Amino acid sequence: MAHAIEVNEDGKARFAYSGHQRPWHLLGTPMEGLQTADAMLAAAGADFTVRLARVAAMDDEGNILFNPDGSPVVVEDSRATIRDNGDGSYDALSTVGNRYVVQQNREVLERALAVVGASKGDAVVDTVGVLHDGKRFFASLDLGNLIIDPTGINDKIHSNLLVYTGHDGRTPITYSNTNVRAVCENTVRMGLSQARSTFKAKHTPNVESVLDDAQRVLRISTEWADSFKATAEQMLSIQIVPGSGKVDRILETIMPKKEADTDRKQGNRSDTIDTIKAIWENPRNAGFAGHNGWTFYNAVVEYLDHYRDATPEARALTSMEETSWVTRKKIETQAAVFAVV
Repeated sequence: MAHAIEVNEDGKARFAYSGHQRPWHLLGTPMEGLQTADAMLAAAGADFTVRLARVAAMDDEGNILFNPDGSPVVVEDSRATIRDNGDGSYDALSTVGNRYVVQQNREVLERALAVVGASKGDAVVDTVGVLHDGKRFFASLDLGNLIIDPTGINDKIHSNLLVYTGHDGRTPITYSNTNVRAVCENTVRMGLSQARSTFKAKHTPNVESVLDDAQRVLRISTEWADSFKATAEQMLSIQIVPGSGKVDRILETIMPKKEADTDRKQGNRSDTIDTIKAIWENPRNAGFAGHNGWTFYNAVVEYLDHYRDATPEARALTSMEETSWVTRKKIETQAAVFAVV
């Protein structure tokens, strides 16, 4: 399955999520809001213990091979990772090298909490899941809402710390700043590909000292958040009256009128402007936070992301690409708002 989430024999998926948004695959245990690591690991069945074991040779019938002295034939340069189910049963996960060091799912998640400055008892975990029959583990932490609140309007921007690791000898411990919510393998990969910054550490004997450097991930995120907050607050302070010259100047900058435009192009431009103005007045923008640079900027962004003439897939892709014309247009809009002060 594309989601790769482990499903037990009783049909229960090893996945839990904050119930505010049901995942596309409709699997897992919904929780009441964000939860602690303890609660989410338990709900997802992800708090199991992974152990290292020696690798013994077996014949085609499944019988262990023994040397003449009665000792088993052991593969000396390899180890196996196995899941201890706590009931006397085990699941084989993978073979790994001799230098491989097990980091339990709980340890990796708790390290992520430390990276974002949260304690074990803080309810910040949004999703937790087990992939590929226990071989891999992921979680998503809600980094909190960035509140842009100079006047008490509480405009919120969401961001996540993606946690990803494996017990297969190939998947490093990974922390990524991303706006993608991890609910399956596909979204984990998307989150990694769209991440603002990513930290990786191999499962080697020096993993603990290497993980100490993971704090830089949060510093990068915080610096970006602080910068964005300052920019948004500046735009909030720019008052823009509907129908004023400021509106015309911004629109002329981002959608310049060209004498050579056909009547059809001029008509399309006029329709686009009318749509942006209507979005500006809706309850999410000026209808909620007033007529200012921030709400006008958001109206243009909303138009580019959701209303312009394109398929939903094309709109989504160009909105995510840092070098796309849509991204450039958003930057131009921000500059145009500041220019009308």
